[in-house]
Amino acid sequence: MSAMSDAAGRAAAPADSRPRRVFRPPLAVRLFSLFGVIFLAAVTGIMIAFAVLGFARQWPLGLLFVAFAAFIGALTGYVGRDLRGKWRLRVILDADAVTLDLPAGRSLIHRPPAQHLTIPYADIEAVDARFEAYGTLGMEMMQRAYVLHRKSGGLVFLFEERALATSMESSMFADIVADLTSRAGVALRELGTVEGKGGLLGVWGTQAPDWAAPALPRARAMRLWRHAAGTGSLAILVFILVVLIMRYVGTG
Repeated sequence: MSAMSDAAGRAAAPADSRPRRVFRPPLAVRLFSLFGVIFLAAVTGIMIAFAVLGFARQWPLGLLFVAFAAFIGALTGYVGRDLRGKWRLRVILDADAVTLDLPAGRSLIHRPPAQHLTIPYADIEAVDARFEAYGTLGMEMMQRAYVLHRKSGGLVFLFEERALATSMESSMFADIVADLTSRAGVALRELGTVEGKGGLLGVWGTQAPDWAAPALPRARAMRLWRHAAGTGSLAILVFILVVLIMRYVGTG
């Protein structure tokens, strides 16, 4: 009985001996998103200029470039939201509480509201993690989402890792989540893999499954993981093809 009490006391001990920790996404990741916004905005401007020139020659050509400009402009907004989510996100682990600066853009599919919260570790019940698959146009995207459960009620969507099973996958949140759960003395609960709706290219018309959705059977989950890995290879090939086409058009 005494041993059990000692173990419980150690589990409930405050984390005041640990130094204060401030987490932000790596600067390189944030700058890459910034470059993406600038690049796409520049391409949108070029497409608009081409549209003006196209209308001066043949109106169908002008309409084609208008469509390109609208599509790339929408992608610019999408990447811009991702940039805001990365640039403003901050987690501060103090001795007895966590402070969360969570911008709306921290998820591109769940669309949670922006939140600024200071939550005592004693109010944290658990942190849940699950893998989410989103299919679109024969491709599959896999990500890992984290949600914090409060004892006082309610869920707090934390953030998500993206492009899993590909060479572009992110893993920048795993360490801060492990530190958070350790300081709070709670479990990281693994909920398996679920499947949502990827809409068009994972950008428009997406729909995340409810957080209470049951995990997929293992066989179905493994098929989705293999598909996501194949999608990552296809994305690289498509990128190379687009670069070659742009170079050909630019020199043609």
